[in-house]
Amino acid sequence: MKSLKTQRDYVAAQKSFDKADYYQVLGTLNRLLDVDKDPKHYALLGATLVKLRMKTEAAQAFQVAASQESRHRLSYMREAMRLHFANSDDISLLRLGAKSLNDVLADPDMAMLMSGALMRQEMEGAQAFQKTLAESDNREHRRFSIRSIRLATRSEAEHKLIVDTFEREPDDKILRNYYLTVMRDVNAYDVIDKYDPILKAEIEAGELEPFYDEISLYNIRWCSDERVNAIAGAARVRKPPGITAKRRAMPHTWGNKLRIGYLSADLWTDHAVMKAFRGVLEAHDRNRFDITLFCNASEKTLKESNDAVRENWGRIISIRNMTDDEAVEAVKDANIDILVDLQGHTADNRITIMNQMTAPVHVTWLGYPGTVVNVDIDYLIADRTVVPESSFQHYYEKIVWMPETFFPNDAIHRSLPRKIDRSICRMPKDAFIFSCFHTHWKISRTTLDLWIRILKETPGSYLFLICKETFGSRKNLLKGFTDAGIASERILFGDRVMDYSAYLDRIALTDLGLDTYPYNGHTTTSEKLWCGLPMLAHKGDNFASRVSESLLNAIGLPEMVCDTKDEYVRRAIHYFNNREELAEIRERLAKNRFIMPLFDAERFCRHLEKAYETMVDRAKAKLKPDHFEVPALPSRDEPFSTRTE
Repeated sequence: MKSLKTQRDYVAAQKSFDKADYYQVLGTLNRLLDVDKDPKHYALLGATLVKLRMKTEAAQAFQVAASQESRHRLSYMREAMRLHFANSDDISLLRLGAKSLNDVLADPDMAMLMSGALMRQEMEGAQAFQKTLAESDNREHRRFSIRSIRLATRSEAEHKLIVDTFEREPDDKILRNYYLTVMRDVNAYDVIDKYDPILKAEIEAGELEPFYDEISLYNIRWCSDERVNAIAGAARVRKPPGITAKRRAMPHTWGNKLRIGYLSADLWTDHAVMKAFRGVLEAHDRNRFDITLFCNASEKTLKESNDAVRENWGRIISIRNMTDDEAVEAVKDANIDILVDLQGHTADNRITIMNQMTAPVHVTWLGYPGTVVNVDIDYLIADRTVVPESSFQHYYEKIVWMPETFFPNDAIHRSLPRKIDRSICRMPKDAFIFSCFHTHWKISRTTLDLWIRILKETPGSYLFLICKETFGSRKNLLKGFTDAGIASERILFGDRVMDYSAYLDRIALTDLGLDTYPYNGHTTTSEKLWCGLPMLAHKGDNFASRVSESLLNAIGLPEMVCDTKDEYVRRAIHYFNNREELAEIRERLAKNRFIMPLFDAERFCRHLEKAYETMVDRAKAKLKPDHFEVPALPSRDEPFSTRTE
């Protein structure tokens, strides 16, 4: 039984707390804990330390309180975990939760904290808490259960969880947008047809709040309204106030060479970004530029999907197992002048590193076709096509216009397509074959309807598509065609081909490429043009829907860009009926491949280096970033390569 003095001291400490005399509380508790280590005494200590903004020490006090048996043990544990999370001490939080995992699984508040810490540390295991969160009475718990799912690699159970959670609460617009994300991903056109008019009406009415929580990348997959693209995902990333001015004002020592740091998880040869970027990376002038790659790729990915000696690209610093603070120190230690983010809001990014004081100049480029919301970035590298001046108001960054296209390409490491027989790919020998090699989620309802119109007016033609079976995507896509009266045998499905040379061979077998809308092909568009396949695109209203136009212009085929959807359909029908024109375009593509800018990596690199020099010149002169255009080098009169195989 507690002594009378102990009880009096505890009551006195409580009264001092109520009067906000927190140092008096500490003095009293210091004496009290010498004689009585009751968990409630540690809990009061923790609460007092919170008031004194000593959150790390407060978390430790609550953790001690939770380590002892009491009727408030779970409350103490919950508060310790909350404070660990607020302190970004995920490891202490996870260790604490692991000791009482059954308690965590029964408590949605603690489950959300555990899940959040695992996600922040990019560790596996968040799925263990999804059911607890989804079944909670608290709406934020239910939303977090869905946020914790990695959509690109979701399991069947996670896919079902998204659907079931939304169906239980169909009025929650945050859950609705996640639900629609996976429905678009599986080409569920009946669902898309139901909700697209609703979304359009909300946007027109200025009801944009639900989009602040939508994943940015998934928003630009379906929405071509730049005003919405610019706010999508804003609730998911926090940009520290004042960080831009602090970063630009920090001391920096400039060297004889410009030190460029590239930040990405995609720095391996089989990734689409490196298929585009590798030639430029290898073309950097090492006498003037020092290159460092801050690589977030996993060792497993590098082992299985990389066949290059990456050290030839520059110095490699793996940040995969670093915290953000550790990665920031690595950038500082390298004394980087320009840190270039190559991912934006895409999977496995480390974009939050850009929200710390790393380098005098921050740039984003290539991996994400749009503005990067709530991230401290000075410049976005684009061109006049993908980001015209009229779009500047929707971009947080200052725009750098490359002279020909923003998109680099590699003419060194890609094989040229070989002549093979169509029978190898199960394609009809003499038929006219339209094709699209883009990922199936790019086949929006708008795209589907355009292709249906084309197929109806081109009897005997076929359409070759790449589509996974996952979650019924291929079945849904085929149903979209057959419901419109297109015979199923006219849709030819192919699978992904691991052999890159064989993949290019297959592209060249088809007659006319058809681009998707609103998310165009990027690397896949380049690959079609590299293979000599004529391709049609139509102008869009945002970055992602203007990419193919940029690429077609850079290969000298501006006439393949259509101003309207009707023209897109009309031109496809025209080429079906006038195949000799397609043969002429193929000849032009073969001629232009090694003389026009699209595949000229060395030329692109010189333009890119000029852009970097201009950025640094402004930074050295203490001038704020501003829009600028890179001047074009003289056009080539001779091929930059003599490759024939």
